[in-house]
Amino acid sequence: MAQEPQPQFISVPVPSQYVTQVYAYLAELTGATAATSPVSTVPPVEPPLGPPTTPSADSSDGDPLPVVEWTVEDFRRLVIEPLSSVQAITRVLDLLAKEPDTRVSYTSLAHHLGMEKKSLQGNLAAFTRTVRKHYKRRNWPMTWAEAPTSEPDLKSEFFYTMNATTAERWLRARAQD
Repeated sequence: MAQEPQPQFISVPVPSQYVTQVYAYLAELTGATAATSPVSTVPPVEPPLGPPTTPSADSSDGDPLPVVEWTVEDFRRLVIEPLSSVQAITRVLDLLAKEPDTRVSYTSLAHHLGMEKKSLQGNLAAFTRTVRKHYKRRNWPMTWAEAPTSEPDLKSEFFYTMNATTAERWLRARAQD
């Protein structure tokens, strides 16, 4: 019986701010998170006409993409997105939309989704790439803030929130799914 060849690993220095994105990319390459097609079939949006609905085009951080409010139509497109990383985040949005304006910890999200924290981190990084590439914006449909936590061994963690308006739009899009 032939033995499977062992993969060879190479250490590659990665700037710390890109580690989670590299993890997500590697997961996509290996199919570790791919339950469906690894390539998006949702066409990119046309850049929005007129000014963005939230200031950002002339932001001081140099990001050329605008902050654009998420519409029901945007959410309809998101719901049919075949990338497993995006589908994982649609489950996050489902949880947040059930309790608008309520902070939900990163640990709690991972627990409710039944996934490891690192996996959720990779899915969030992949979601960011999808939002930028296919939705031509830099903002998620949820907000996050770092705050003290009661989790053992953690001083703080990120908490995620969806405002009531966005939650209502998300739920309308889901109802038409």
